[in-house]
Amino acid sequence: MILMLGKSSNIEMAEQLFGEIEKEVLWPDTRTYTAVIGAYFRVKMIEKAMESYESMKGSGCVPDKLTFRILIKNLQKAGEKELIATVKKDCLSYIEYPEKFLEEVEKTYPKRRLLNVV
Repeated sequence: MILMLGKSSNIEMAEQLFGEIEKEVLWPDTRTYTAVIGAYFRVKMIEKAMESYESMKGSGCVPDKLTFRILIKNLQKAGEKELIATVKKDCLSYIEYPEKFLEEVEKTYPKRRLLNVV
């Protein structure tokens, strides 16, 4: 549901639903956080997306490849080089074979040369 709200740029309802999940003590999982991060990027709320990413890590949820793809792709679009470098460094801690993963991401977005940081 959060994913669909994000795709339609209805960030207010996505935030409300996420808040309800937290209120009901239904701890958000990796997919829930990733959907919220994607929703924030869709409406160009980079700071909120990164806050959600930090909250995700702080909650004990482990970012997965989808999370990192969304982060890297959208940060690249926004020209956020420092944040891309930080996210790529995080890949070392969370992704198995991070160099291979980052090469795959680079191939996926060939027109957008990603920073070569790892």
